[in-house]
Amino acid sequence: MKFIKKIKDINSNLSLRSFTVFYRNFMVWLRYYKPGIIGDVLEPLLYLAALGFGIGKFIHRIDGISYVEYIVPGIIASSSMYAAAFESTFGAYTRMVTNGIYEAILLTPVGIEDIVLGEIFWGTAKAFMSGIAVLMVGIIFGWVISPLALFIPIIILLNGILFSSLSLLITSFSPSYDFFSYYFTIAISTMFLFSGVFYPVSSLPYFVKYFVYLMPLYYTAHIMRLLDEGKLYPVIFVYFIIIILFILLFFYSSVFFIRKRVIK
Repeated sequence: MKFIKKIKDINSNLSLRSFTVFYRNFMVWLRYYKPGIIGDVLEPLLYLAALGFGIGKFIHRIDGISYVEYIVPGIIASSSMYAAAFESTFGAYTRMVTNGIYEAILLTPVGIEDIVLGEIFWGTAKAFMSGIAVLMVGIIFGWVISPLALFIPIIILLNGILFSSLSLLITSFSPSYDFFSYYFTIAISTMFLFSGVFYPVSSLPYFVKYFVYLMPLYYTAHIMRLLDEGKLYPVIFVYFIIIILFILLFFYSSVFFIRKRVIK
């Protein structure tokens, strides 16, 4: 009952003022957008080119499609994950601790719940830019197979919300920038390598699969791949529900712990 009460309190304090936090971050980004675009957009495209044209020449077919066609959905999912994670860790920590932006915002009618939601919106926007760039390249080069891929942007948005929320939760515990090395090495890189981005999860040892099923990226990458291949299986809706549950868990946890850290 106490947990439900906290959730109700958070919901009651959310408002449209969260968009002012998003707008503030967007205006700051516009001043330095060129380096950000290189990291969020160019890097995943380099992965796609290197793996698609490099390793793809040696791996001819996976599940009946070319290797580059196979990895496009995975690169979309992983690039949006990285963009959201970087923005909601290093960027959010700078605003919360180094520059004291959160304390300044709290002097206005904007509450901590709005700050967290605004940060999630902004992290999701960065994730969307990165994921859409890869999707557009896939469409231009003919690597996107099915018209159902038009629904992939929806999953990119959910992926951005999910990893922005998770990363803000990690940020709420971070004592310094160095702490994020653990998060990116242990969590983000592990999901990048084992969530089915580059190969079918079915090829992994049996006991490893259980750990993969705990990784949020597995579900978003798998849905994107099924949509890209035109396979509208019932499992998509099951995975969709799992993603929503991850989002709710990480969002409410991040609000609770960031409020606990900022408002003492």
